[in-house]
Amino acid sequence: MYLRRLLLGAIACAPVLAAMPSFAQAALVPADAAKAFITQSGQQLVSVVNSNASGTQKADELRELVNKIVAVDQVGDYVLGRYLNVATPDQHTQFLNLFHQLLSYNITYQIKAYQGLSFVVDGATPMGNDMVVHTTITSPGKAPADVGWAVDEVNGQPKIVDVIVAGTSLRITTRNDYASVVTDNGGQVSALLKAMKGQITKIASAQ
Repeated sequence: MYLRRLLLGAIACAPVLAAMPSFAQAALVPADAAKAFITQSGQQLVSVVNSNASGTQKADELRELVNKIVAVDQVGDYVLGRYLNVATPDQHTQFLNLFHQLLSYNITYQIKAYQGLSFVVDGATPMGNDMVVHTTITSPGKAPADVGWAVDEVNGQPKIVDVIVAGTSLRITTRNDYASVVTDNGGQVSALLKAMKGQITKIASAQ
């Protein structure tokens, strides 16, 4: 099931984010600017995760941070893929709302209870229209994870548009998973919306 795979992807990259697009119209963010953005974003994330705040407060702060540093609407349109042209305007609006919730819930569900998280920026290299910032993420009891964060300029601001773990782009994996759900249900976007609602309900009830 694609939603389970998305959740596992969130676990693998610990702080983050899933499935984001490449913007052909965006200017390539300079390496120094991309590293500075990811450094600042990582510090904010670590500050929230390592705080002594309650789980509820951490969840709220993490959701706010996600909406600030990730190009969520553009991400959603990318992972909906060719079915963006199939969805009705109402379905598109529902999808983006659900995508915001699911992305935030997946992230907060996995990391809000973490302590001792560390985040180190190792460098940056261009990849197509993206500037990929390479980082090492560590947490107690787990092996260090090498995670690449693709950064683009969106509406004049740097935003995270993809996460690369072990050479795998989560935006492509998630787009393929979303397409599978729709295809397996006769091309009905409503089936994807139903699956997303079900997953959100499960995650929310466990918080």
